[in-house]
Amino acid sequence: MDRKAWIILILCGIGLVANTMFMGDTDKARKQLELQEKKQEQIAEVQKSGPETEFVTEKPTLPEPKEDQPHTLVGKDGEVVDVIYTFTSFGGGVKTAEFPQQKTIYGEGHIELNKLSSYPVGAIASDYRKIDGSFYELVEKSKSSVTYKGKLASGLEVTKTWKLVEKEEAKGYQLTLNVHFKNASSAAINLADYGVYTGTAAPLHGKEMQDKAGWFYYEDGSFEFDKQGPFKGGMFSDAKAVEVIKPSSLEYAGVNNQFFTTFFMPKGFQADSIWATGVERDIQEDEKMLKRWVFTMGVNFPHQMLNAGSEQTYSLDVYMGPKQREIISNVAVNTEAVMNYGWFIFIPVATFMSWALNTIHGWFGAASWAWGVSVILLTVFIRIIIWPLHNKSTRTMKRMGKLQPIMKEMREKYADNPQKLNQETMKLYKTYGVNPMGGCLPMLVQIPIFFGVFKMLGSAVEIRGAEFLWVSDLARPDTVAHILGYPINLLPIVMAITMVFQMRLTPQSGDKMQRRIFMLMPLMFFFFCYNYAAALALYWSTQNIVSIVQTLLMKKLPEPELNEKSEKPGKDDGKPRKKGMFEKLAERMEDVQRQQEVAAGRKPGGNSQASNPAAGEMKQAKKPKKQNPKTGG
Repeated sequence: MDRKAWIILILCGIGLVANTMFMGDTDKARKQLELQEKKQEQIAEVQKSGPETEFVTEKPTLPEPKEDQPHTLVGKDGEVVDVIYTFTSFGGGVKTAEFPQQKTIYGEGHIELNKLSSYPVGAIASDYRKIDGSFYELVEKSKSSVTYKGKLASGLEVTKTWKLVEKEEAKGYQLTLNVHFKNASSAAINLADYGVYTGTAAPLHGKEMQDKAGWFYYEDGSFEFDKQGPFKGGMFSDAKAVEVIKPSSLEYAGVNNQFFTTFFMPKGFQADSIWATGVERDIQEDEKMLKRWVFTMGVNFPHQMLNAGSEQTYSLDVYMGPKQREIISNVAVNTEAVMNYGWFIFIPVATFMSWALNTIHGWFGAASWAWGVSVILLTVFIRIIIWPLHNKSTRTMKRMGKLQPIMKEMREKYADNPQKLNQETMKLYKTYGVNPMGGCLPMLVQIPIFFGVFKMLGSAVEIRGAEFLWVSDLARPDTVAHILGYPINLLPIVMAITMVFQMRLTPQSGDKMQRRIFMLMPLMFFFFCYNYAAALALYWSTQNIVSIVQTLLMKKLPEPELNEKSEKPGKDDGKPRKKGMFEKLAERMEDVQRQQEVAAGRKPGGNSQASNPAAGEMKQAKKPKKQNPKTGG
């Protein structure tokens, strides 16, 4: 692998690190948001019988009930309870969605979506400042549905019916929401001024991957994802209180954190607009609280004037559950994009890795160690698949190492003519049939594989809470102790050590820069993986160990011979032999040099260093004979 190839590889790694880092907050943006929240608190009307609110609420025109009228719906996968929806009269929506199979990191509770919000999912809202805080009367309930009825200050009577979607693929995580409007006022009302509230998406802990939390929407075949950028501002832009978008053909929109999501899918109507906002909240991390961004969103109804006495009903599908590809992909068309696996080149890789990991896990059932073993076996299978490339790469690097004496003489001979040096280098590769890119193949193949695994494990809720050996949670760093308050994560250390050992076994290039980059790579990957999911360090450590075993096995094979490549005649049909890539490149470089010599007023080939035939130069380059490369056994 040449210097440029390694520079590109390092830049790719740096780009990935930069992509996953969360930029610090600017003082200006924080002050603007604090001022905005303070102003909102001053004008907010707090409901006496409801929780404290941070937004302006609609004043109810009907008498408020003295107590909330809650109701619960239970979503099951067979006999297993996967989600418990708790509904509230305060807004007539889902107060929280609790997942009994998903424990919180701190304490003995379970994960709950929308826990930090004062308003329920499905509350009527016109924008982030006007979320309906009215109490709704519970008018009907059953094991699979619930209906609330209320009235807004504008005179709109609202009836909301929530119903569980009873299909096996939904696993209980999907609901249908029917919103029925009746204009009880004396004037027409534009329904585009009203929408439904998605609730909040908050990090599960203070050090959760912040690039995974945000708000998103899908329209015109494109998935759009954003985070805190519009709301915290930057060097060239001021912080916004809210981001409003006018989609042309919205399919769904919602919010998510690293592992869970809530999104709405309009049925039979086109949303007039969507809005999103984010604020900072205190999120627990060990014994301290960290400021982290919490996002919320709203989907507004179509532009339609509802005359006095008229009625209109809108229907939406609602998903509240884990970001698990096997489930989300079956919710609706294009919903798999919610997994947000990144660039298009990584999406098929991450999708395949998710399928393969779950398939392997299915072999072991519900054993506590199953996910760790599944990651190891997945890594072994990947290494077996790319074994032919690894074998070819190693043999190519060994052959290139044997060319170093000749290349050293060529560098000395053409020290003042870099173009001629490159030209002769191409000829040398052609003469001995060496492809310099052959040594890069395994690394080039592993780049999309690594990034695909990185993206997949970053949102793989399946491994959340999974134990393996000393690791208590494969979705978090495997901290075994703290020294002076700094966490000691063991798997990244194992990964770095095995990577150093692996590189010592790998045939080294004669290029000093390349050797330095080789030495820096373990350090770079160590810091990159140190605070990431333990599953990623387990994957990379396993692939290092398997690669070491493969390299040791290859050392027992005969050394590759380095022989001059004879010119092959054309086929029997009389057609000339097809030229290879490096032959074409060498000829192109010769043409360029001839053109430059003509432009300089010299006779082509007249340069003292270029006057000898190529064959003669090759013989000179290989003298004295005692410096010929070893051919090996």
